[in-house]
Amino acid sequence: MKKVLFSIICFLLMRSGFGQSTHPEFYFGQTPPGDEPQIFAPMIISLPNRRETKIVFSPDNRKCLIGIGIGGTFKILYSNYVNGNWTEPKPADFITIDRAIEPFFSPDGQQILFTSHADIYVSDLVNQLWTAPVKLDPPVNTIAEEYHPTVTLKRALYFCSMRENPKGEIFRSKYENDKYSAVEKLDTIINSRYGAWDPFISPDESYIIFSSTRPDGYGKEDQYISYNRNGVWTAPQNLGPLINSDKIEYGSYISPDGKYYFFSRPAGWGPDVPADIYWVKADFIELLRKTDIINK
Repeated sequence: MKKVLFSIICFLLMRSGFGQSTHPEFYFGQTPPGDEPQIFAPMIISLPNRRETKIVFSPDNRKCLIGIGIGGTFKILYSNYVNGNWTEPKPADFITIDRAIEPFFSPDGQQILFTSHADIYVSDLVNQLWTAPVKLDPPVNTIAEEYHPTVTLKRALYFCSMRENPKGEIFRSKYENDKYSAVEKLDTIINSRYGAWDPFISPDESYIIFSSTRPDGYGKEDQYISYNRNGVWTAPQNLGPLINSDKIEYGSYISPDGKYYFFSRPAGWGPDVPADIYWVKADFIELLRKTDIINK
């Protein structure tokens, strides 16, 4: 009887998709993670002795960009889901600018943004082809360092800049009249004296995840989350010891379906310092939203 029940349970779990990806086009067919971060796609995306800095997916989950460090520089790889398989990640041929890093798909899938030589660039999808990248005009790019773009559904741009603080601060720019308008710096609760950089903004602008070196951290750089309460950002909350470690955590990204959180965890800086991409369930977003620490 026990063997019969065990067989039934296994069958139901297989039917439900437990322990496997029910959509092979999603996330390279990898088994979904649980509450503890796992290396993403070993030997496919996360390779030994290579630095993977960031991964992002298009809204339909059929395009992927991977930022890597290799040979003393940075590159962005591109992969498509075609005829039931993901293509081998190769350098994105439409990104003709060297040292490209920190890719991001706009929530509508019509733009790719990235950083090169401390400036932010954008490429548009036209007739199913990506255009040559164009550097954003001031007030986004300045003589200072600007990097790590992330965009909302309304095309508001969040990015990091060193224009006022060498540690880096997070700025926001609205998209109005076919261009980015004046830039505003986020409140000091985000841009504290400990610095804030590498943001991920949710498509609806309801929360932001970013890197910082605050006193309650676990290592060199930790990931924090803050929520937008009617235009006011709440006190940032450390994402805890499962995600943050004594190493560096950066390159935050939430999957288009909102289910998974991706990040990179190198031991140090430099394009040739190895690092893998990790992923974990993104349940913490709603759990932390309800806690007293966030609401105070």
